[in-house]
Amino acid sequence: MSSKPLYSLPDGSPEEIDDPILADLYHHWSGLCKAGTIPLRSDLDPIDIPHLLPYIILAECYDAGRRIKFRLTGSDIAFAPGADLTGLFLHERGPMTPYLKHLCELYRMGANSKEGVYSTFSYGYTAENGPKQVGRIFLPMIGCEDIPSMLLVGQVRDKSSPMAEPIWLTEPNPITPRALFAIRPEPVQMRQAISR
Repeated sequence: MSSKPLYSLPDGSPEEIDDPILADLYHHWSGLCKAGTIPLRSDLDPIDIPHLLPYIILAECYDAGRRIKFRLTGSDIAFAPGADLTGLFLHERGPMTPYLKHLCELYRMGANSKEGVYSTFSYGYTAENGPKQVGRIFLPMIGCEDIPSMLLVGQVRDKSSPMAEPIWLTEPNPITPRALFAIRPEPVQMRQAISR
C-alpha cells in the first residue's frame, strides 16, 4: 500500500458529528477518557451501551495502523453473508481495490489519532440502487500488553434502499467524501455536563 495519504484530515468538533448513534458513541468514549488520556479497552463495558452494540467494530491495530484485525463486528455491520469481518485482517480481505485502499486509509488515520476521526462517504452504485452513504467514527483505545493499540469503531449506513450485498463485494465507485475530520476533544466541563 502506498505511504502517500489519500485524504487530508482537518480538525472538527464533536458538534459536527451529524449521526446520533455515532455522536452517542463519541460521547461515551469521551467520558471514558481520564485526564485527557486514551481510555483502556478494559474501561469499555458493553452493558453500558446496549443500543450501540449493533453498530460497533472492535479492531486490533498493528504496525502503526497498517495492519488491522477485526476482533468484533456488530450485527448491523455484519448484516449479509460475507459482511462479518470478525477474525480477519483488513488488508487481507481481498485484492487492493480502490474501496479497500480507501478503507485501509481510514483505519490507518483512526489508529494514529489520539482524539478520534469522523467520516461520512457516499459510495456510487448502479443507477437502480443509487449511492449509499456510510458514516464512521474511529476512536483509539489502549489494549493490553500483547495488543497495545485498539480502535473502537462506530459504523452506520444509509438504509433508504435495499442493499443485498456488503460493500466489500460490490466495489462501489465513485467514493465521495461528505465529511472527514479529526475530532478536537471536548473541554472537561462539557464532558461532565453531558454525563450528568
